[in-house]
Amino acid sequence: MGPGDGPGSEHVPGLRHSDSKYAESVGQIASPLLAGFSFTAVIMVSEDPEKFYLADAAIPFLALATVALIAAVQCSKYVPERGRPNRSRSRWYGGTLISYHGGLFALLLGLSCALAPPPADGAKDWARWVACGIAFGAALGQFGAFCRGDRSWWSAIRNLCRA
Repeated sequence: MGPGDGPGSEHVPGLRHSDSKYAESVGQIASPLLAGFSFTAVIMVSEDPEKFYLADAAIPFLALATVALIAAVQCSKYVPERGRPNRSRSRWYGGTLISYHGGLFALLLGLSCALAPPPADGAKDWARWVACGIAFGAALGQFGAFCRGDRSWWSAIRNLCRA
């Protein structure tokens, strides 16, 4: 057993006890909360798209975020099971990472599109443009963060491809 592995957990290169805990946290806390927010946002933008300058871009991003975050919840529940073979757990972990990272990225892109103000004559919409820029910057930052480290998209793809 490697460092950080809990009692009874089987060690798989790239899948540690902390990875199971991470998947559990993503699936039970972060993804359901963010999926609910994404679902609410896509409904709000869809009901009154005239209030949003980039509603046609925001709606698909927010819908994709909702579906991907629900997929993260579904994938994550198979990672921590002790009776499941290591290869299977590793693949579910990879699916959790890809769907969670993709859902969070889509949510931030959808949010940035939804925050862009609609064109108006003489209106000062600087605050919405600033908020749009912050959300877009966060999306780019998250994309960069998800390309590095132990829980990156590359790590997720390696876990999915384990034979």
